[in-house]
Amino acid sequence: MAVQADTRGQPATAGQNWYARSPEEVAAEFGVEPAGGLSAARAAELLAANGPNALPEEKPKPGWRRFLEQYRAYMQIILIAAAVVSLIIKEWSTGVLLILLTVLNAVIGMRQEGKAESAMNALKSMMKATARVRRDGAEAQIPADQVVAGDVVLIAAGDEVPADGRIVAASALQIDESALTGESTPAAKDAATLPDTELNPGDQVNMAFMNTPVTHGSATMIVTGTGSNTELGKISGMLAATAVEESPLTKEMNRLTLWIAAAAGLTMVVMFVLGRARGQAWDHLFTAAVSLAIAAIPEALPTVAQTILSLGGADLAKRNAIVKDLP
Repeated sequence: MAVQADTRGQPATAGQNWYARSPEEVAAEFGVEPAGGLSAARAAELLAANGPNALPEEKPKPGWRRFLEQYRAYMQIILIAAAVVSLIIKEWSTGVLLILLTVLNAVIGMRQEGKAESAMNALKSMMKATARVRRDGAEAQIPADQVVAGDVVLIAAGDEVPADGRIVAASALQIDESALTGESTPAAKDAATLPDTELNPGDQVNMAFMNTPVTHGSATMIVTGTGSNTELGKISGMLAATAVEESPLTKEMNRLTLWIAAAAGLTMVVMFVLGRARGQAWDHLFTAAVSLAIAAIPEALPTVAQTILSLGGADLAKRNAIVKDLP
């Protein structure tokens, strides 16, 4: 039974169980012949309507926002507060020094994030995947991001599956799906139609999934989902919706910062009380107590921590590991 396409040119059956449809039904659904593939004109129309076969990328944050985010750390907040108090009590040199330290900490953090982002962008540019498809009755090799739903894709050992698709012909095909299923051994695949029940990706033996490597054999598949409509796209969407948790190091640093702030505050209160008991003047006593509290704060701690983490990140980079977030 054929189903009409929606207004964007994508079949209105994107959420159905493709593994329960026969190869003939899938081909009819997308209006494609496995032996000939899509026409170049139809593929261009679908690409323009639905966009490239790529996972949605996070929009880069503007520089000002990345700079301000460096001030979310507790120590940065305390240093800013100490700087403001220093300026209020006319400790100009201390206040300016504290502000410069917070700026230095923020710049170091931004610089490391920028290095990681540049390295990842360089890796992405080097890893331009391609796909072998049938277009206008002939085999062609195209960039993987230009694959569209309905494309007839040819895969063989050593290839990476460019998109989700229904296998319509297979010869001793095995695909490593450990990234999706956690299985340590490659999964055997064939073109047999499965029952129309809810099956996990690991049980869909007649489907191939985006970014999974072919380890053995060869196959022909009809693309049923691209980009965010793939299994990998669903995982990417869930990860994007997950709140970012603080690292253990960040938690420990925040806890240490609060203890230091509490100790400095207690010191200030005790000094103020003892000074008043001895009859010292309010203004001089307040200035001395605040100065002592500020002196108890290790202003260089964030800078030292950032420097050590930066050195660690550089060492990891030499070992081909990229650190996006220093902590």
